Amino acid sequence: MQYEKSLNAQEILELIFTYLTKISSLRKHDEIIEVLANMGRALTNADRCTVWVVSDNRKKIWTKIAHGIDAIELDIHSGIVGASIEQQEKIIIDDVHKDHRFNPEIDKKTGYITKSMMVIPMFDNEDTIIGAFQVINSKSESGIFDQRDMQRLMLATTYAAETLVSAQLTQEIDETQREVVFTMGAIGESRSKETGNHVKRVAEYSKILALAYGLSEDEAELLKQASPMHDIGKVAIPDAILNKPGRFNDAERKIMNTHAELGYHMIKNSHRALLQTAAIVAYEHHEKWDGTGYPNKKSGENIHIYGRITALADVFDALGSDRVYKKAWDDQRILNLLQEERGKHFDPKLIDIFFKNIDKFYSIRDKFKDTYVEEKQEEDHNKNKIKILGAYGTKAKGFGTSSFLLDKKNVIDAGNLLNTLDEESAYIENIWLTHSHLDHIADIAYILDNYFELRTKSLNVIGQKKTIEAIQKYYLNDIIWPDFSKIKLTNTSEYAVKYTVLDLGVDYKIGSDKSIRAFKTDHTVESCGYIYKKNENAILITADTFSLKSMIDAIEKDKSIKTIVVECSFPSKMEKLAKESKHLTPKLLFEMLKPLENNDITLYINHIKPSYLDVIIEEIEQFRGIWQPKILKDEDFLTF
Repeated sequence: MQYEKSLNAQEILELIFTYLTKISSLRKHDEIIEVLANMGRALTNADRCTVWVVSDNRKKIWTKIAHGIDAIELDIHSGIVGASIEQQEKIIIDDVHKDHRFNPEIDKKTGYITKSMMVIPMFDNEDTIIGAFQVINSKSESGIFDQRDMQRLMLATTYAAETLVSAQLTQEIDETQREVVFTMGAIGESRSKETGNHVKRVAEYSKILALAYGLSEDEAELLKQASPMHDIGKVAIPDAILNKPGRFNDAERKIMNTHAELGYHMIKNSHRALLQTAAIVAYEHHEKWDGTGYPNKKSGENIHIYGRITALADVFDALGSDRVYKKAWDDQRILNLLQEERGKHFDPKLIDIFFKNIDKFYSIRDKFKDTYVEEKQEEDHNKNKIKILGAYGTKAKGFGTSSFLLDKKNVIDAGNLLNTLDEESAYIENIWLTHSHLDHIADIAYILDNYFELRTKSLNVIGQKKTIEAIQKYYLNDIIWPDFSKIKLTNTSEYAVKYTVLDLGVDYKIGSDKSIRAFKTDHTVESCGYIYKKNENAILITADTFSLKSMIDAIEKDKSIKTIVVECSFPSKMEKLAKESKHLTPKLLFEMLKPLENNDITLYINHIKPSYLDVIIEEIEQFRGIWQPKILKDEDFLTF
């Protein structure tokens, strides 16, 4: 199969509107479904697409549209598509021949070889399953589908489901176009780690404001349906900027601000009222009442009412939501800011309307909570969690150094305890050190200083022999900092600090269902990583290292390890320094991971130097190959 390059954001948008134009001219259901199958295939870079329909008696599934094969009818329990329909779940499979649900009979009859597959079930308006959308054999270089492909296929799937159940074709085109607008808006937000519920909330807020402002019911509903597209221009903003954890520099801010104009030009030429409204919203929702906004520095009522309304709805929701670059604000802080920005950022009349209807806004916010959080909490209910207290390779404003909170009493490394735990750090009993470098031990001193009187037990500093010796000789030595191993606590006869030399390869019980085991790693000083196991599931954390051989050996021996944390400190242009200081670059990291036979593993990356964050994120995407790594940030949670 000939490989094809992945579509960029602009190409995706061009494809979507090309197919929407085709669909708008069609009147027959089957023709629409066929165009949607072509759209699904193109958006996901697949070789084939098949639209399956559940029979009226719900015992069979049959092909409504199928690229490359004749019509087929199968038992509803048959194969991976049958499993998707029965279990009502989306499925991505890298190699169907390793999946027991795969039915090879079709391949045998046609001579076609199926390898990778993605299936999305389709539902009617009453949430009854009516069929499934299936794409086969990714034509990308990796040969597999990913979550971005899944998001793109949802566009075609949503439209196809509505087409299959519509009673009136004219009504169907309008209804499904609204669904596509919403889904496209949600995809724009999801690239910046936001959620579909963000656009739902903004849509509902916008309608409340529109009606109270005096717009008609029809116009308010039109704005509600168009508002999900307010940030559609973000699909053309590079990931490295869109998902940057810290503040933008001037150049990055300039690029980010282009999303308003980009979104406008993507949809401005449509003749449909819905998309014309969406174009206005995309273009003007960052203008400000006092003329200091962008892209055109419009002011007052020169800003279209759609832009003024969406601006307020968007900011209110954004401030109250966690984002990659900030935590959610509390309600009082939000309300204070909105009041301060009356007549500056926002239309004064709209601010007054907002405060008169504040209970309605809170009700909508509660109704449409971020589903990704709730779903993830439900999904992770039976999983184990670790909180990342510090994720970076050096201290900088807004960036903490290495620390992992296993539970209230146990942490791995002490780079950023005080800022994240505050008073709770007084209850830490064991610090499991990977090595003696300052960014991994710094807060041992500070948590003792700040909460000395709250402590009732010795702080047990655990590490290899040379690590302990280094702390005693060069850090807590009565010269750099007090030797707390000689100082007794206020409320007990125990000393503030005690030291424990650990043995590599030994399982230490730290709870009825929890244990921790150290293994040797490759750094400039004596160092180790840890395997933390809870409820038979394990996570491996390497800390600073160069060679990953010992890590790979540990994973091959212990099949319960399904999650790993690996450092990546420097960009590839600094490979010489990385090797000399025994750290990794993106290129080195993924070269080191090649011998890992068990690649069914979740990879997290930490210890990035903040000043190189953007370039390292770009290089990780460049070199990652089959891996789908996640980059840690302070106060993230890991599940394993």
